[in-house]
Amino acid sequence: MAHFKGSLDTNVVLRLLLNDIPDQHIAAKKLLDQTDTRLDVADTVIIELIFALNRYYGLSRLQIAEAVEGFMKLKEINCNRSLFEKAIPIYIDHPGLSFEDCCLSTYAELNEAEPLWTFDKKLANQVSNAQIVST
Repeated sequence: MAHFKGSLDTNVVLRLLLNDIPDQHIAAKKLLDQTDTRLDVADTVIIELIFALNRYYGLSRLQIAEAVEGFMKLKEINCNRSLFEKAIPIYIDHPGLSFEDCCLSTYAELNEAEPLWTFDKKLANQVSNAQIVST
């Protein structure tokens, strides 16, 4: 087995999940199959992935959650599971919130950096750890 290391960008993850460009899907799958290490996936990639799956591919929040959770279970993937395993249920339960806001709330909780100060009334009304900054 080859010793590939490194990180994946959003387009590689999209091709892997969607198989919408067969040659690229095969190449991405081959990369994962040939590595004997874990490939890093930045938080930004997962956030961008969820945005793209919703905005450009029209997947529902539940479909997105299933796809991302399945991806994170791959043994070849190293990502911030603690953040996303907590943020995804918030994303599903609060359709008025963006995934970015769900991650901000979760980040504040995980890092004991609460409250999450915001001017966003919708965010403050939907997650318990967000508070409005007084004007």
